[in-house]
Amino acid sequence: MSEEARKNELEFPQARAQLEAELDPILSERGISQRPAFTYEKGETRLVFPTGGIDRGLIFDAMAVIKNHIENLRIHTLEPGYIVFQDLGPNLYASNRSAFEGIRFKFVSITSASRVEVSRRGNLSQDELQAAVNLFRLFHPLEKSSDPGQRLAELGVKVYRAENTARAEGEREGAINIGKRYGFAGYKRTKQEILEAVILPLKHPEVFRGVARATRGTEEGSIPRAALFEGPPGVGKTTMARIVAAETGIPLVYVPIENILSKYYGESAQNMAAIFDAAALYDQVILFLDEIDSLAGSREEGMFEATRRILSVLLRKIDGFDSRDGVITIGATNRASDLDRALLSRFDTIISFPLPDLNERATIFRRYAGHLAAEEIEPLARSSEKLSGRNIQDICEFAERRWARALIQEGRAICPPPAELYREITLAKEAQHESF
Repeated sequence: MSEEARKNELEFPQARAQLEAELDPILSERGISQRPAFTYEKGETRLVFPTGGIDRGLIFDAMAVIKNHIENLRIHTLEPGYIVFQDLGPNLYASNRSAFEGIRFKFVSITSASRVEVSRRGNLSQDELQAAVNLFRLFHPLEKSSDPGQRLAELGVKVYRAENTARAEGEREGAINIGKRYGFAGYKRTKQEILEAVILPLKHPEVFRGVARATRGTEEGSIPRAALFEGPPGVGKTTMARIVAAETGIPLVYVPIENILSKYYGESAQNMAAIFDAAALYDQVILFLDEIDSLAGSREEGMFEATRRILSVLLRKIDGFDSRDGVITIGATNRASDLDRALLSRFDTIISFPLPDLNERATIFRRYAGHLAAEEIEPLARSSEKLSGRNIQDICEFAERRWARALIQEGRAICPPPAELYREITLAKEAQHESF
Protein backbone atom coordinates (compact mmCIF):
# COMPACT_ATOMS: atom_id res chain seq x y z
CA MET A 1 0.00 0.00 0.00
CA SER A 2 1.28 3.50 -0.86
CA GLU A 3 2.36 5.99 1.79
CA GLU A 4 -0.49 8.29 0.74
CA ALA A 5 -3.05 5.51 1.27
CA ARG A 6 -1.64 4.72 4.72
CA LYS A 7 -2.10 8.35 5.78
CA ASN A 8 -5.81 8.12 4.94
CA GLU A 9 -6.34 4.84 6.83
CA LEU A 10 -8.68 4.78 9.80
CA GLU A 11 -7.91 2.50 12.71
CA PHE A 12 -10.85 0.19 13.30
CA PRO A 13 -12.09 1.84 16.56
CA GLN A 14 -11.95 5.23 14.84
CA ALA A 15 -13.71 3.87 11.76
CA ARG A 16 -16.43 2.26 13.88
CA ALA A 17 -17.07 5.48 15.82
CA GLN A 18 -17.29 7.52 12.63
CA LEU A 19 -19.50 4.93 10.95
CA GLU A 20 -21.94 4.93 13.86
CA ALA A 21 -22.01 8.73 13.96
CA GLU A 22 -22.88 8.91 10.25
CA LEU A 23 -25.29 5.99 10.14
CA ASP A 24 -27.32 6.68 13.29
CA PRO A 25 -29.16 9.71 11.83
CA ILE A 26 -29.92 7.68 8.69
CA LEU A 27 -31.21 4.75 10.78
CA SER A 28 -33.41 7.09 12.80
CA GLU A 29 -34.73 8.90 9.73
CA ARG A 30 -35.62 5.64 7.97
CA GLY A 31 -36.95 3.83 11.05
CA ILE A 32 -34.26 1.10 11.04
CA SER A 33 -33.59 -0.41 14.47
CA GLN A 34 -30.39 -2.38 13.86
CA ARG A 35 -26.99 -1.11 12.74
CA PRO A 36 -25.12 -2.93 9.97
CA ALA A 37 -22.63 -5.58 11.13
CA PHE A 38 -19.17 -4.00 11.19
CA THR A 39 -16.26 -6.24 12.19
CA TYR A 40 -12.49 -6.60 12.09
CA GLU A 41 -11.39 -10.24 12.20
CA LYS A 42 -8.21 -11.98 11.03
CA GLY A 43 -6.89 -8.77 9.51
CA GLU A 44 -10.02 -8.06 7.45
CA THR A 45 -12.52 -5.23 7.87
CA ARG A 46 -16.07 -6.16 6.89
CA LEU A 47 -19.42 -4.33 6.74
CA VAL A 48 -22.64 -6.24 5.97
CA PHE A 49 -26.24 -5.04 5.81
CA PRO A 50 -29.47 -6.58 4.47
CA THR A 51 -31.52 -4.93 1.71
CA GLY A 52 -35.11 -5.12 0.56
CA GLY A 53 -33.95 -6.27 -2.86
CA ILE A 54 -31.32 -5.69 -5.52
CA ASP A 55 -32.30 -4.91 -9.10
CA ARG A 56 -30.43 -3.73 -12.18
CA GLY A 57 -31.21 -0.06 -11.56
CA LEU A 58 -29.81 -0.22 -8.03
CA ILE A 59 -26.62 -1.86 -9.29
CA PHE A 60 -26.08 1.00 -11.76
CA ASP A 61 -26.75 3.54 -9.01
CA ALA A 62 -24.36 1.66 -6.70
CA MET A 63 -21.62 1.85 -9.33
CA ALA A 64 -22.12 5.62 -9.53
CA VAL A 65 -21.94 5.92 -5.74
CA ILE A 66 -18.74 3.87 -5.52
CA LYS A 67 -17.10 5.71 -8.44
CA ASN A 68 -17.51 8.97 -6.56
CA HIS A 69 -14.99 7.64 -4.01
CA ILE A 70 -13.01 4.87 -5.72
CA GLU A 71 -10.88 5.75 -8.74
CA ASN A 72 -10.05 2.42 -10.40
CA LEU A 73 -13.05 0.12 -10.13
CA ARG A 74 -13.45 -3.13 -12.02
CA ILE A 75 -16.07 -5.85 -12.23
CA HIS A 76 -14.67 -8.83 -10.34
CA THR A 77 -17.72 -11.11 -10.65
CA LEU A 78 -20.87 -10.74 -12.72
CA GLU A 79 -23.31 -13.58 -12.20
CA PRO A 80 -27.07 -13.70 -11.60
CA GLY A 81 -27.61 -12.81 -7.96
CA TYR A 82 -23.89 -12.31 -7.22
CA ILE A 83 -22.04 -9.18 -8.39
CA VAL A 84 -18.68 -8.02 -7.07
CA PHE A 85 -16.82 -4.76 -7.77
CA GLN A 86 -13.19 -4.34 -6.69
CA ASP A 87 -10.85 -1.40 -6.33
CA LEU A 88 -7.57 -1.94 -8.20
CA GLY A 89 -5.74 0.76 -6.25
CA PRO A 90 -4.21 4.05 -7.41
CA ASN A 91 -1.38 2.38 -9.32
CA LEU A 92 -2.72 -0.23 -11.73
CA TYR A 93 0.73 -1.30 -12.89
CA ALA A 94 2.60 -1.65 -9.61
CA SER A 95 4.51 -4.95 -9.60
CA ASN A 96 3.87 -5.54 -5.91
CA ARG A 97 0.11 -4.98 -6.12
CA SER A 98 -1.90 -7.83 -4.63
CA ALA A 99 -5.07 -9.03 -6.35
CA PHE A 100 -6.73 -9.23 -2.94
CA GLU A 101 -5.61 -5.89 -1.57
CA GLY A 102 -8.37 -3.60 -2.88
CA ILE A 103 -11.73 -3.11 -1.26
CA ARG A 104 -14.58 -5.26 -2.57
CA PHE A 105 -18.27 -4.47 -2.85
CA LYS A 106 -20.53 -7.53 -3.08
CA PHE A 107 -24.23 -7.50 -3.99
CA VAL A 108 -25.84 -10.82 -3.16
CA SER A 109 -29.43 -11.71 -4.06
CA ILE A 110 -29.20 -15.47 -4.60
CA THR A 111 -31.82 -16.10 -1.92
CA SER A 112 -34.75 -14.00 -0.72
CA ALA A 113 -32.43 -12.43 1.90
CA SER A 114 -30.51 -9.90 -0.23
CA ARG A 115 -27.45 -8.23 1.27
CA VAL A 116 -24.55 -5.90 0.53
CA GLU A 117 -21.04 -6.70 1.77
CA VAL A 118 -18.08 -4.32 1.88
CA SER A 119 -14.73 -5.86 2.78
CA ARG A 120 -10.99 -5.36 2.51
CA ARG A 121 -7.77 -6.64 3.99
CA GLY A 122 -6.58 -4.14 6.60
CA ASN A 123 -8.22 -0.87 7.56
CA LEU A 124 -10.61 1.26 5.56
CA SER A 125 -9.62 4.62 4.15
CA GLN A 126 -11.81 7.71 4.55
CA ASP A 127 -13.02 7.44 0.96
CA GLU A 128 -13.88 3.77 1.38
CA LEU A 129 -15.84 4.45 4.55
CA GLN A 130 -17.81 7.20 2.80
CA ALA A 131 -18.56 4.86 -0.09
CA ALA A 132 -19.96 2.31 2.38
CA VAL A 133 -22.13 4.93 4.13
CA ASN A 134 -23.55 6.18 0.85
CA LEU A 135 -24.27 2.66 -0.32
CA PHE A 136 -26.27 2.08 2.85
CA ARG A 137 -28.21 5.29 2.18
CA LEU A 138 -28.86 4.19 -1.42
CA PHE A 139 -30.22 0.77 -0.45
CA HIS A 140 -32.37 2.19 2.35
CA PRO A 141 -34.32 5.05 0.72
CA LEU A 142 -36.87 7.17 2.53
CA GLU A 143 -40.27 5.56 2.89
CA LYS A 144 -43.48 7.17 1.66
CA SER A 145 -44.38 8.08 5.22
CA SER A 146 -41.23 10.18 5.53
CA ASP A 147 -41.17 13.87 4.70
CA PRO A 148 -39.49 14.28 1.30
CA GLY A 149 -39.30 18.03 1.85
CA GLN A 150 -36.90 17.55 4.74
CA ARG A 151 -34.63 15.30 2.72
CA LEU A 152 -34.69 17.71 -0.23
CA ALA A 153 -33.83 20.61 2.07
CA GLU A 154 -30.76 18.65 3.23
CA LEU A 155 -29.75 18.37 -0.42
CA GLY A 156 -30.00 22.13 -0.97
CA VAL A 157 -33.29 21.95 -2.86
CA LYS A 158 -36.33 24.19 -2.33
CA VAL A 159 -39.91 22.94 -2.41
CA TYR A 160 -42.67 25.41 -3.26
CA ARG A 161 -46.18 24.38 -2.26
CA ALA A 162 -49.20 26.18 -3.68
CA GLU A 163 -52.92 25.56 -3.58
CA ASN A 164 -54.98 25.96 -6.72
CA THR A 165 -55.66 29.65 -7.24
CA ALA A 166 -59.34 30.54 -6.98
CA ARG A 167 -60.86 31.41 -10.35
CA ALA A 168 -62.79 34.59 -10.84
CA GLU A 169 -66.55 34.31 -11.18
CA GLY A 170 -67.51 33.31 -14.71
CA GLU A 171 -63.92 32.48 -15.65
CA ARG A 172 -63.65 29.47 -17.95
CA GLU A 173 -61.46 26.47 -17.16
CA GLY A 174 -58.41 26.79 -19.40
CA ALA A 175 -58.75 30.52 -19.95
CA ILE A 176 -55.48 32.35 -20.52
CA ASN A 177 -55.39 34.46 -17.38
CA ILE A 178 -51.85 34.01 -16.15
CA GLY A 179 -51.08 37.68 -16.60
CA LYS A 180 -54.21 38.73 -14.75
CA ARG A 181 -53.74 36.46 -11.75
CA TYR A 182 -49.95 36.40 -11.46
CA GLY A 183 -48.77 39.63 -13.06
CA PHE A 184 -46.98 37.78 -15.86
CA ALA A 185 -47.35 40.32 -18.66
CA GLY A 186 -47.24 39.50 -22.37
CA TYR A 187 -46.15 36.15 -23.87
CA LYS A 188 -49.66 35.15 -24.97
CA ARG A 189 -48.41 32.43 -27.33
CA THR A 190 -46.02 31.01 -24.73
CA LYS A 191 -48.81 30.92 -22.14
CA GLN A 192 -51.04 29.07 -24.59
CA GLU A 193 -48.34 26.43 -25.20
CA ILE A 194 -47.77 25.93 -21.47
CA LEU A 195 -51.49 25.66 -20.84
CA GLU A 196 -51.87 22.95 -23.52
CA ALA A 197 -48.60 21.09 -22.94
CA VAL A 198 -48.22 21.23 -19.15
CA ILE A 199 -51.06 22.64 -17.05
CA LEU A 200 -54.11 20.97 -18.60
CA PRO A 201 -52.46 17.53 -19.02
CA LEU A 202 -51.55 17.59 -15.32
CA LYS A 203 -55.08 18.59 -14.31
CA HIS A 204 -57.11 16.51 -16.79
CA PRO A 205 -55.02 13.51 -17.93
CA GLU A 206 -58.13 11.42 -18.65
CA VAL A 207 -59.29 13.87 -21.33
CA PHE A 208 -55.94 13.83 -23.13
CA ARG A 209 -55.85 10.05 -23.04
CA GLY A 210 -59.39 9.83 -24.33
CA VAL A 211 -58.65 12.08 -27.29
CA ALA A 212 -55.52 10.04 -28.12
CA ARG A 213 -57.48 6.76 -28.02
CA ALA A 214 -60.20 8.23 -30.22
CA THR A 215 -57.75 9.50 -32.84
CA ARG A 216 -54.78 7.13 -32.79
CA GLY A 217 -56.04 4.11 -30.89
CA THR A 218 -53.32 4.47 -28.27
CA GLU A 219 -52.60 6.55 -25.18
CA GLU A 220 -48.86 6.65 -25.84
CA GLY A 221 -47.49 10.17 -26.00
CA SER A 222 -50.79 11.79 -25.02
CA ILE A 223 -49.39 13.33 -21.84
CA PRO A 224 -46.00 15.11 -21.94
CA ARG A 225 -43.61 13.79 -19.29
CA ALA A 226 -40.83 16.34 -19.66
CA ALA A 227 -40.83 19.91 -20.97
CA LEU A 228 -37.95 22.26 -21.71
CA PHE A 229 -38.27 26.02 -21.22
CA GLU A 230 -35.80 27.79 -23.52
CA GLY A 231 -34.95 31.47 -23.61
CA PRO A 232 -32.46 34.16 -22.52
CA PRO A 233 -32.08 35.09 -18.84
CA GLY A 234 -34.85 37.14 -17.29
CA VAL A 235 -37.72 36.15 -19.59
CA GLY A 236 -39.73 34.34 -16.90
CA LYS A 237 -38.86 30.64 -17.17
CA THR A 238 -38.57 30.13 -13.41
CA THR A 239 -41.58 32.32 -12.70
CA MET A 240 -43.63 30.29 -15.15
CA ALA A 241 -42.66 27.04 -13.44
CA ARG A 242 -44.00 28.45 -10.17
CA ILE A 243 -47.18 29.54 -11.95
CA VAL A 244 -47.66 25.99 -13.23
CA ALA A 245 -47.38 24.75 -9.65
CA ALA A 246 -49.91 27.33 -8.45
CA GLU A 247 -52.36 26.50 -11.25
CA THR A 248 -52.19 22.76 -10.64
CA GLY A 249 -51.72 22.75 -6.86
CA ILE A 250 -48.76 20.37 -7.29
CA PRO A 251 -45.53 20.86 -5.25
CA LEU A 252 -42.65 22.36 -7.23
CA VAL A 253 -39.20 20.93 -6.45
CA TYR A 254 -36.77 23.63 -7.55
CA VAL A 255 -33.28 22.28 -8.30
CA PRO A 256 -30.65 25.00 -8.93
CA ILE A 257 -28.05 22.94 -10.79
CA GLU A 258 -25.16 25.32 -10.09
CA ASN A 259 -25.75 25.01 -6.34
CA ILE A 260 -25.81 21.23 -6.51
CA LEU A 261 -22.52 21.13 -8.40
CA SER A 262 -20.71 23.49 -6.04
CA LYS A 263 -22.18 22.21 -2.78
CA TYR A 264 -21.59 18.54 -3.48
CA TYR A 265 -18.35 18.56 -5.44
CA GLY A 266 -17.25 14.94 -5.88
CA GLU A 267 -20.68 13.58 -4.86
CA SER A 268 -22.87 15.41 -7.37
CA ALA A 269 -24.03 12.30 -9.26
CA GLN A 270 -25.29 10.45 -6.20
CA ASN A 271 -26.93 13.58 -4.80
CA MET A 272 -28.67 14.18 -8.11
CA ALA A 273 -30.02 10.63 -7.84
CA ALA A 274 -31.05 11.28 -4.22
CA ILE A 275 -33.00 14.39 -5.30
CA PHE A 276 -35.01 12.41 -7.86
CA ASP A 277 -35.62 9.62 -5.33
CA ALA A 278 -36.85 12.05 -2.66
CA ALA A 279 -39.04 13.96 -5.14
CA ALA A 280 -40.59 10.67 -6.25
CA LEU A 281 -42.02 10.24 -2.74
CA TYR A 282 -44.64 12.86 -3.59
CA ASP A 283 -47.79 11.48 -5.19
CA GLN A 284 -47.67 14.39 -7.63
CA VAL A 285 -44.70 16.65 -8.22
CA ILE A 286 -43.09 19.06 -10.68
CA LEU A 287 -39.29 18.72 -10.74
CA PHE A 288 -37.77 21.93 -12.08
CA LEU A 289 -34.12 21.77 -13.19
CA ASP A 290 -32.89 25.34 -13.58
CA GLU A 291 -29.91 26.22 -15.81
CA ILE A 292 -29.66 22.62 -16.94
CA ASP A 293 -27.12 23.57 -19.63
CA SER A 294 -24.52 24.08 -16.87
CA LEU A 295 -24.17 20.29 -16.49
CA ALA A 296 -25.50 18.88 -19.73
CA GLY A 297 -23.50 20.48 -22.50
CA SER A 298 -22.76 18.45 -25.60
CA ARG A 299 -20.45 15.48 -25.02
CA GLU A 300 -19.05 16.10 -28.50
CA GLU A 301 -17.26 19.17 -27.16
CA GLY A 302 -15.60 17.31 -24.30
CA MET A 303 -16.78 16.82 -20.75
CA PHE A 304 -15.25 16.21 -17.35
CA GLU A 305 -15.72 12.66 -16.09
CA ALA A 306 -17.64 13.88 -13.03
CA THR A 307 -20.03 15.84 -15.26
CA ARG A 308 -20.43 12.81 -17.52
CA ARG A 309 -21.50 10.73 -14.51
CA ILE A 310 -24.03 13.37 -13.46
CA LEU A 311 -25.49 13.45 -16.96
CA SER A 312 -25.72 9.65 -17.03
CA VAL A 313 -27.62 9.65 -13.73
CA LEU A 314 -29.86 12.48 -14.94
CA LEU A 315 -30.82 10.61 -18.12
CA ARG A 316 -31.70 7.42 -16.25
CA LYS A 317 -33.61 9.23 -13.52
CA ILE A 318 -35.68 11.29 -15.97
CA ASP A 319 -36.65 8.07 -17.76
CA GLY A 320 -37.79 6.45 -14.52
CA PHE A 321 -39.20 9.55 -12.86
CA ASP A 322 -41.55 10.55 -15.66
CA SER A 323 -43.46 7.26 -15.77
CA ARG A 324 -46.27 8.21 -13.36
CA ASP A 325 -49.32 10.44 -13.74
CA GLY A 326 -49.07 13.84 -12.12
CA VAL A 327 -45.29 13.86 -12.42
CA ILE A 328 -43.36 16.03 -14.85
CA THR A 329 -39.78 17.22 -15.25
CA ILE A 330 -39.27 20.78 -16.45
CA GLY A 331 -35.82 21.91 -17.53
CA ALA A 332 -34.78 25.51 -18.12
CA THR A 333 -31.95 26.54 -20.42
CA ASN A 334 -30.65 29.65 -22.10
CA ARG A 335 -29.57 27.63 -25.16
CA ALA A 336 -31.30 24.36 -26.07
CA SER A 337 -28.86 23.86 -28.96
CA ASP A 338 -25.99 23.49 -26.47
CA LEU A 339 -27.58 20.58 -24.60
CA ASP A 340 -26.41 17.02 -24.98
CA ARG A 341 -28.48 15.31 -27.68
CA ALA A 342 -29.46 12.41 -25.45
CA LEU A 343 -30.82 14.79 -22.83
CA LEU A 344 -32.60 16.94 -25.42
CA SER A 345 -34.38 13.83 -26.71
CA ARG A 346 -35.91 13.24 -23.25
CA PHE A 347 -38.08 16.35 -23.52
CA ASP A 348 -41.46 15.85 -25.18
CA THR A 349 -41.90 19.53 -25.88
CA ILE A 350 -39.69 22.62 -26.06
CA ILE A 351 -41.38 25.92 -25.20
CA SER A 352 -39.60 29.13 -26.23
CA PHE A 353 -39.49 32.26 -24.09
CA PRO A 354 -38.25 34.99 -26.47
CA LEU A 355 -37.45 38.53 -25.48
CA PRO A 356 -40.70 40.52 -25.22
CA ASP A 357 -41.89 42.36 -28.33
CA LEU A 358 -42.89 46.03 -28.45
CA ASN A 359 -46.44 45.53 -27.17
CA GLU A 360 -45.28 43.13 -24.43
CA ARG A 361 -42.62 45.56 -23.26
CA ALA A 362 -45.26 48.28 -23.05
CA THR A 363 -47.49 45.94 -21.01
CA ILE A 364 -44.64 45.20 -18.60
CA PHE A 365 -43.84 48.92 -18.19
CA ARG A 366 -47.52 49.58 -17.50
CA ARG A 367 -47.51 46.96 -14.77
CA TYR A 368 -44.51 48.38 -12.91
CA ALA A 369 -45.04 52.07 -13.73
CA GLY A 370 -48.81 52.26 -13.77
CA HIS A 371 -48.90 56.01 -13.15
CA LEU A 372 -47.34 56.83 -16.53
CA ALA A 373 -49.56 57.85 -19.45
CA ALA A 374 -49.72 55.82 -22.68
CA GLU A 375 -47.70 58.45 -24.55
CA GLU A 376 -44.98 58.15 -21.87
CA ILE A 377 -44.94 54.35 -21.94
CA GLU A 378 -44.52 54.04 -25.73
CA PRO A 379 -41.01 55.59 -25.98
CA LEU A 380 -39.86 53.43 -23.06
CA ALA A 381 -41.05 50.31 -24.87
CA ARG A 382 -39.28 51.40 -28.08
CA SER A 383 -36.04 52.10 -26.20
CA SER A 384 -35.84 48.65 -24.58
CA GLU A 385 -35.69 46.32 -27.57
CA LYS A 386 -32.88 44.13 -26.19
CA LEU A 387 -34.21 43.92 -22.63
CA SER A 388 -36.05 41.10 -20.89
CA GLY A 389 -39.08 41.37 -18.65
CA ARG A 390 -36.85 41.10 -15.59
CA ASN A 391 -34.65 43.91 -16.93
CA ILE A 392 -37.71 46.13 -17.26
CA GLN A 393 -38.86 45.25 -13.74
CA ASP A 394 -35.37 46.10 -12.46
CA ILE A 395 -35.47 49.45 -14.28
CA CYS A 396 -38.80 50.41 -12.72
CA GLU A 397 -37.77 49.35 -9.22
CA PHE A 398 -34.44 51.18 -9.56
CA ALA A 399 -36.30 54.31 -10.68
CA GLU A 400 -38.48 54.09 -7.54
CA ARG A 401 -35.44 53.81 -5.27
CA ARG A 402 -33.59 56.68 -6.95
CA TRP A 403 -36.68 58.89 -6.81
CA ALA A 404 -37.31 58.02 -3.13
CA ARG A 405 -33.73 59.06 -2.34
CA ALA A 406 -34.24 62.38 -4.14
CA LEU A 407 -37.45 63.04 -2.21
CA ILE A 408 -35.68 62.39 1.09
CA GLN A 409 -32.71 64.60 0.23
CA GLU A 410 -34.90 67.47 -0.98
CA GLY A 411 -37.54 67.13 1.75
CA ARG A 412 -40.36 66.88 -0.78
CA ALA A 413 -43.79 65.24 -0.49
CA ILE A 414 -44.23 61.70 -1.76
CA CYS A 415 -45.10 61.45 -5.47
CA PRO A 416 -44.32 58.92 -8.27
CA PRO A 417 -41.18 59.19 -10.41
CA PRO A 418 -41.39 61.19 -13.65
CA ALA A 419 -41.25 59.53 -17.07
CA GLU A 420 -37.88 61.15 -17.81
CA LEU A 421 -36.22 59.21 -14.97
CA TYR A 422 -37.50 55.92 -16.39
CA ARG A 423 -36.27 56.90 -19.84
CA GLU A 424 -32.79 57.82 -18.53
CA ILE A 425 -32.39 54.47 -16.73
CA THR A 426 -33.83 52.50 -19.69
CA LEU A 427 -31.38 54.04 -22.17
CA ALA A 428 -28.47 53.29 -19.82
CA LYS A 429 -29.59 49.69 -19.42
CA GLU A 430 -30.06 49.21 -23.17
CA ALA A 431 -26.58 50.65 -23.82
CA GLN A 432 -25.13 48.28 -21.24
CA HIS A 433 -26.65 45.29 -23.07
CA GLU A 434 -25.35 46.50 -26.43
CA SER A 435 -21.81 46.56 -25.05
CA PHE A 436 -21.81 42.80 -24.38
